[in-house]
Amino acid sequence: MQLDHLAVDILKKIVAEPGMTIKMLCERIGLPHRNFYYRRAKINDWLMAEGFCPLLCDPRHGVRLVEEQAPEVLRKLGVLHGQQYKLSAEERRDNLLLHLACHPESAFTHHLSELNLVSRNTTLEDLSLLKRHLQHQQLTLAVDKKQGYRIEGSDIARRLAVQKTLQHVLKYSDNQAESRIAQIFLQPLEARGKDLAEVQQRIEELLQQTEQQLSRTFSDKDRRALKYMMMFSVLDTLKGHYPHFTPVQTRFLREQTECEIAADLNTSLARNLGFPEISGNTLFFSLLLSASKKVTPLQDQEQADSRLMATVKQLIMQFQALSGVYLLDVEQLESRLFSHLGPAIQRCLFGMHSENVLREEILQRYPLIFRFCRQIIVSLEQEYQVAFCDDELSYIVISFAAWLDRRPETGEQPILLVTEGGMSSTAILENQLRNLTVLPLHIEHVSASQLQQQGIGSHIRLVVSTIGLRCPIPSHVGFIQTQHMLTDSEKQQLRLLLEHNIEAVGIAELVNMLVASASRLAPQQKEPLRQEFSTIISQFIQKQQRRSFRATTPSTSLLAHVAFTARRSGWRQLIRKAAQPLVDNGCVDAEYARAIIRHIEERGITTYLTPDILLLHDAPPKGATEGALSLLKLKHPLEFDLPDVTLTPRVIVILVPTANLSHIPLLETLNAVISDDAALSALLRASSLKEVQSAVLSHSVSDAK
Repeated sequence: MQLDHLAVDILKKIVAEPGMTIKMLCERIGLPHRNFYYRRAKINDWLMAEGFCPLLCDPRHGVRLVEEQAPEVLRKLGVLHGQQYKLSAEERRDNLLLHLACHPESAFTHHLSELNLVSRNTTLEDLSLLKRHLQHQQLTLAVDKKQGYRIEGSDIARRLAVQKTLQHVLKYSDNQAESRIAQIFLQPLEARGKDLAEVQQRIEELLQQTEQQLSRTFSDKDRRALKYMMMFSVLDTLKGHYPHFTPVQTRFLREQTECEIAADLNTSLARNLGFPEISGNTLFFSLLLSASKKVTPLQDQEQADSRLMATVKQLIMQFQALSGVYLLDVEQLESRLFSHLGPAIQRCLFGMHSENVLREEILQRYPLIFRFCRQIIVSLEQEYQVAFCDDELSYIVISFAAWLDRRPETGEQPILLVTEGGMSSTAILENQLRNLTVLPLHIEHVSASQLQQQGIGSHIRLVVSTIGLRCPIPSHVGFIQTQHMLTDSEKQQLRLLLEHNIEAVGIAELVNMLVASASRLAPQQKEPLRQEFSTIISQFIQKQQRRSFRATTPSTSLLAHVAFTARRSGWRQLIRKAAQPLVDNGCVDAEYARAIIRHIEERGITTYLTPDILLLHDAPPKGATEGALSLLKLKHPLEFDLPDVTLTPRVIVILVPTANLSHIPLLETLNAVISDDAALSALLRASSLKEVQSAVLSHSVSDAK
């Protein structure tokens, strides 16, 4: 495997400055993270082919080469220039797809082998790979003795397959890759008597004109993809291939603001380059333009598509309700999601799959956020009649994870995982930890012997170990010893440690004060006293957390503010009634319910747990340190006198969130109750306060059994 110029730059930077983090390395050479992960595989293939060890990457020591191999690697890099570029199997597959789409007349095995400079057997293997690839895009690879290989399927499916391939290749483009694409696209136009210089000049001029009409600048990747797709559309039309769209797709494209500009583009392109002007090209150009990335001010976005912005706001509200985390300063998050979701909806509607190379890492690092996003995206899928695949959903997960990481109380939590088991059992334990909380976790792995030598870093908040530890544990660090499968009690303790921020600074000050006082009597014992006091205080905190967990069981938490009403009343009055126990207890004032009612009047119902259970909340009250929750069971379903609100819930839940996330256990307990079919059925059938309380208690009883 040869290297492209960006892979060479990465290797040179690693040799020059070993030990940089991946983030720092990418910043130094101006490379997005995903591009590094894509090229890391290429770099490792080349290193091993040349007899070197692959890159070493770990959080503590950064990215580096084996030290004694670095000079020889640098020497090898110096003689790469001028050598032939060897394509990977994926690159050969992409070449074959583009070539067969543009050159159906030269599609025999020997032509394709010459294209990729490989043997006939390798070409047959690549064609088999292409066949499977095309099946995912509703296309087939056919072959006969007279015509050779050809791509069969609808004209629009073939165009979208070419567009997807261009998006993939140009995402990580280097000079050699783009020169291959240009050669494949321009040769058939030249064979049809087109002046290549004129074709490229006209397309560049039309792209600039289109940017002016749209009042936006295309990203570099989108500009290049549009340029080649315009070339392919010209060639495809000259061959008599016209894209056809379903009535739903046609209606969607004609509603886009870009459709009128796409019509002008189609007319100008047909007039300048001499090919038939057809309506299918207008719709196809409307799709390409509207799917390109939009980076515009939030105010302009809301005006352009208030429907999508309302959907984005609903997604954020639903995420907050499910996760129990109230996000502050969400305007930029709204803008980020809006910018992504507009093109994403169109990609889903037209089958334009967008690959996310970090998908598996995202699934592993943020499993709970991913599950929540899978739940909340359902409303958007229903609204736009689309289905989001895991690749598309991963981009949304990244947005929410990044926003959580912006706040100290919800930012990435550093955890030390100490195990002596095998890789499989350790991976199971890590997966359990990540599924405990919506908070992003940075988990470091060490063995007991390593920990004994290096100690616990000052940045660590929590140590989870499957074995007893001999090294001292600082007072600000939580500690839990467990097996490779966590018990329910241990899960609750871990949530408390992770989601209830302990003031480490205050604990350190207390230890220092005690040491200063005691060392007056025994000055020579200062350091032993510090360790002793730290251990005592740490153990005391852990005991208090366990007592807190035992004292506040799920059933008593939910039963604290449960009520029942058999009266028929207006929805505003019933919401105030549901919140009244919280007002009486001093958790909130009457303004809290009024704010919820105003929100519903302005935006409608944006969050609910099920059609029968309405979950309502406002921003965390100032100074609130404890979460609270009230539940009102209605004998008669609630009816709203609002347009577009068809819900008729039978349970109203009022949640009081807090900035320190102390409300999360309450919300998780509620979710557990409504996930228990028997408990939920009993709750919805309840016709008295006693039956409501019994339904809530029945879950904890059955769970205990």
